[in-house]
Amino acid sequence: MKQSKEILGKSIISISSGKDIGSVKNFVINPELRSIEFLVVQNEQWEFGIKAIPFKLVEGLGDYAVTIESETCIIDLADIPVANDLLSKNIHIKGTRVITRKGQFLGQISEFMFSQETGKILGCYVERTDGETKILPEEHVVTFGKEITVAAEESDKYLVTEESFRVAQAKQDGTETTRQAETEVAAAVEASELDELIGRIISANLYDEQGELLLAEGEEITPEVVDKVKRLGRNKALELALKAVE
Repeated sequence: MKQSKEILGKSIISISSGKDIGSVKNFVINPELRSIEFLVVQNEQWEFGIKAIPFKLVEGLGDYAVTIESETCIIDLADIPVANDLLSKNIHIKGTRVITRKGQFLGQISEFMFSQETGKILGCYVERTDGETKILPEEHVVTFGKEITVAAEESDKYLVTEESFRVAQAKQDGTETTRQAETEVAAAVEASELDELIGRIISANLYDEQGELLLAEGEEITPEVVDKVKRLGRNKALELALKAVE
């Protein structure tokens, strides 16, 4: 998770050439996807056009520099119709006033946080009229506009401290990582166990979800049958394992 100020002004380094090819001048934000679409590149030697790097081509957002694979990652935004449309919308997020759908004023955005892996906007720092700064999580934002950011009704209840926001994000990231890891491990274990059944004999008929016979009693389990069972899911894999004999 990064703040925009941590990236603006950073040098951009080409990994393949080891060259400093400019610095991050600005962001092009996609308000529909709620993410940073491009990093605008500043290089005093370039005279024409607006050059940028698609966020998906960024290799790293380090403390010292932003890295990309090579200078071929840099494009002219004039050549990309979608980019021109986003430029015309001129969404900056920072500096916009925040109001709710019913018109209640919440404050002004001074900064925002985003995912350094995907560019997705995660939350906005809102300066309140009482001088306090709280964070509005992205899920409570209705619209990111050029001058106004519209929040859901009663969003003032969802304004949190930075510490609380970071803790919540860490838990969310940890949960997603754990779920993904568990799924990958389970799939790998199942695939490995099923492969070990190849060559064994099945003790009873095995049918697919439509009632079609996959393997008859007494037949040998083949790699083709194992592949079909893998596609049918965990329950069918378990059934095959239970019916397999040495």
